[in-house]
Amino acid sequence: MDWLEEANQKDSHSEVHSFRDYMDIFHKYPIRETRPTYKYLLDMVHSYGQDTDGNYKVFQHKYPDSPPVYGQKRTQRALIENLENFEKEGVNNKFILLVGPNGSSKSSLVRQFMKGAESYSKKDEGVLYSFSWIFPIDNYIKGNLGFSSDRTNRDLNTYAYLEDKDISAILGSELKDHPLLLIPKEYRQEILNDTLAKDPSHLEMVKKSYIYKSDLSKRNRMIYDALLKNYKGKHTEVLKHIRVERILISKRYSASAVTIEPQLHVDAKLQQITMDKRLASLPPSLQCLNLFSMQGEVVLANRGILEYSDLLKRPLDTYKYLLMTMETGSINLQGILTQLDIFFVGTSNEIHLAAFKQHPDFNSFKGRINFIRVPYLLNYKDEMNIYQEQVEGLKSNSVFEPHALEAFCLFAIMTRLRCSQTKHFENSKLAKIATTLSPLEKAKLYAIEELPENLDSEEKQILKLGRVDIQAEFENENLYEGKFGISPRDMKNILYKITSKHETITFVEVIDYLYKLIQKKNNYDFLNMTPQGDFHHPARFIALIKEECLNRFDREFRESLGLVDDRSYEDYLKRYIENVNALIKGERIKNIITGKYEEADDYFIKEFEQSINLNESSDSFRSHLISKLGAWYLDNPGKQIIYNEVFPDIVERLQESFRVEQKKVIVEISKHLVFFEKEISTAEDEDAKTPLSDANRNQIRKVLDNLIENYSYSQNGALALIKFIIKERY
Repeated sequence: MDWLEEANQKDSHSEVHSFRDYMDIFHKYPIRETRPTYKYLLDMVHSYGQDTDGNYKVFQHKYPDSPPVYGQKRTQRALIENLENFEKEGVNNKFILLVGPNGSSKSSLVRQFMKGAESYSKKDEGVLYSFSWIFPIDNYIKGNLGFSSDRTNRDLNTYAYLEDKDISAILGSELKDHPLLLIPKEYRQEILNDTLAKDPSHLEMVKKSYIYKSDLSKRNRMIYDALLKNYKGKHTEVLKHIRVERILISKRYSASAVTIEPQLHVDAKLQQITMDKRLASLPPSLQCLNLFSMQGEVVLANRGILEYSDLLKRPLDTYKYLLMTMETGSINLQGILTQLDIFFVGTSNEIHLAAFKQHPDFNSFKGRINFIRVPYLLNYKDEMNIYQEQVEGLKSNSVFEPHALEAFCLFAIMTRLRCSQTKHFENSKLAKIATTLSPLEKAKLYAIEELPENLDSEEKQILKLGRVDIQAEFENENLYEGKFGISPRDMKNILYKITSKHETITFVEVIDYLYKLIQKKNNYDFLNMTPQGDFHHPARFIALIKEECLNRFDREFRESLGLVDDRSYEDYLKRYIENVNALIKGERIKNIITGKYEEADDYFIKEFEQSINLNESSDSFRSHLISKLGAWYLDNPGKQIIYNEVFPDIVERLQESFRVEQKKVIVEISKHLVFFEKEISTAEDEDAKTPLSDANRNQIRKVLDNLIENYSYSQNGALALIKFIIKERY
């Protein structure tokens, strides 16, 4: 039962104070205790910090009922900027509406934000206080059964610490009124001016807030005034009834973190409670009052976050009150004007927003709403993070091999991209490059800043510098990138379907399923978009992904053969050209080891030309090479030469010579692979024999071990892909 002792020490619910003790807390932490909700939430975000990529960590925490939000850096930034603007203006007068396609993580962002506030409220720097009214039993005030008859009400400093047996009634503050509101306004403002004088910027913000300008809620004001009248104007006696309590934000229990679903109902209402029998023990001075209880999500959310899920699904009349609420910071409940301190946020999809824009009242709302776009992700690395937990959870049934999930996510990203248009770029060179990018090249540019190999060094530099411009190309258009395409929700369902059919999932299984998926044009809107080159062309997406994955596995397979190309192409090529140049000019060349000048190495020159399978005349080839070298020096005076870039065709031929050696080994492996597989399948059968030699068996085993150890393949996955690539390319 050790947990009980630990829980008792941690329990924040038991933190109660008298009003006098709370004022000591206020004077000790005046900044913390005078934060409006927007400032409280901004401090909460800053307490979590940012990662190295600039993402806000408050959205990255993993909770049992709220998964992390990956990507959406721009959306996160926009949300925080709104809080910063509220801080600068000193007022929260905007409704934040997150808009994007279905399944783009709008609700997930809000949920993570609420969970962050929930955790923050449990920390010392995130403490929040409200209060309740405590009414003691008569015996406690007048003396218990006559034993302490000389003890009077005036001898007690507070009723805040009474035990339940000494209390006749407790009235909570349903709006979670701030304890400072108990101080009459003129005195409260004077106290705030004096206490916050050393921090003028914070004081200016507080002066614009409800803490400085507002008053208690209607019920609390009625109770206070009735008691004050009963005590002949003695505020000290009234404040004895105050118990200041720590409050915790909780989405589960709708405490300052509330979500309003799109069903039709009233968001706030009043209910009379004076006739409630449970309150019969209230003092006579209160029983004559018409006390009301406030109810509804707006009331529950005060001093926290209120989310309107799918706001625009509701009839406009059900949220028209927001116009006045955002204007004045208050809500009118049956004639009672009630001050609120809420961060209002909502979600909507693009379809409902488009319909809302056609409504005659849209212009009235537009000035009170800040729209924040939440598109589908365009970074396949972030997209992979969404499904990683799902993949891990399915490991007992199915194993995802390297590149399988990547292929899956590349397809998702490619469905969300548009083909660049020349008219969108001021730089004509950038426009020319951008318009020739394939969906795969664009996806890799966005995620890992990979530049296409077919570009020269100048074009690569232009593209690298223009990457931000390409990403921003369609930002201000209605059909922005990420507005369309396949949603993460659909992708998760597809993952389950793939794993239900295969125990080992390589990129081959992913590609096979995607081919079947793109036939279902009635199920997905993106399949019916008009192709523009390779864009909006799902069959081409799959072909590009297949080629990409084959290239990657081909490299891994070749590197796992155990053959080593220990040549540095740059040094190898440089040495050849220097020797050829010396040979043609009849000059001697300096030996870098001995420092002596020697004749050109004719043997090395011929060996080099043999390695690139030179078919033309060696004299003609050498002469052309030297001419090209001279032309480069004329065009690039004073520039350091990089031979690999000046003679890329020769480098390619050198690499091809090594690939020929590798191919011979691969062809040899292909002849014996079927016997190796048979040996594995019949391992328990001692009589089963194959014509596989020890050398061939060890060769295949070595390749498999390298793939497993160096690239994290399973044996089954590696074998399946070896067979596939041999079939496709060898």
